[in-house]
Amino acid sequence: MKHNRGFLTAVVLGMTALACAVPGLPSASPVPPTADTRLERMVAETVSAALAQTQQAVPTATEVPTATPQPTATVPPSPTATEAASSMLDKNADGTSTFIDIRGKYQVVIPMQWLALRINEPEYDAALQLPEAENPAIQRSLTTIKDQDPNVFRLFLLDIAEEHVDNGFVTNINFVWDQQMEVSLQDDTDLKTLAAGLPASLKDAEVTGTEIITTRNQIPAGIITIRTPGLTADGNSITIFQKLVFLDLPTGTLSITLSTTETWQETVEPSFDELINSFMILE
Repeated sequence: MKHNRGFLTAVVLGMTALACAVPGLPSASPVPPTADTRLERMVAETVSAALAQTQQAVPTATEVPTATPQPTATVPPSPTATEAASSMLDKNADGTSTFIDIRGKYQVVIPMQWLALRINEPEYDAALQLPEAENPAIQRSLTTIKDQDPNVFRLFLLDIAEEHVDNGFVTNINFVWDQQMEVSLQDDTDLKTLAAGLPASLKDAEVTGTEIITTRNQIPAGIITIRTPGLTADGNSITIFQKLVFLDLPTGTLSITLSTTETWQETVEPSFDELINSFMILE
């Protein structure tokens, strides 16, 4: 895994930003950073954010000690929500949608059964008016989405079919972009390193598989599958299946994560795989 050393100081200072933005996640004990801490934490934060959409008590990755910032020149202003988005989400004639991330330089086709949402964009406000949004579980999901960083969380997909809400758990997909990290997918070395770190980062998580695939568009993708027991906001015990897909972008690494329950895995996983197969890098 390739690291941007100049960015690591800023990473150490803001390492827990995503985890702290997710409600209901306990803090973890600090440990010294290692060579693979950054991307392992990216994985754990992706998983934790997905699970937090039902307010489950899932721990975040281990924290890193706070570093002393070095004096710098004037800091450029943070981008506005619109500037951070820099993406397009268009409906297609066949009922699917096309998501184009202009900053990340990729696009995917979203199967019609998924509700696609970007933070602070019109489709989010429209989702709040849907009849399905009256469901408390979907309300929690929408609230969690709104609190995330659009520079990192590029897209959320929700399965809002009432019959698919399983004991308060809403099946979801999230797109997380780490602009500073590069993962090699030439072989499975980096992928296995990430998978090995997951059980230590997420309590009771069981890695059930790792593999490198080539998509329909001849793009390599690294896949990790895990199962994690958890409790819903209503106190129900469930087992969550998650499929994490890593893709190497022109800048940084994109992870696309499916989170569902064992009950609906066979139903929703094929459409997730179809989404991954549609992935294209933009020139």
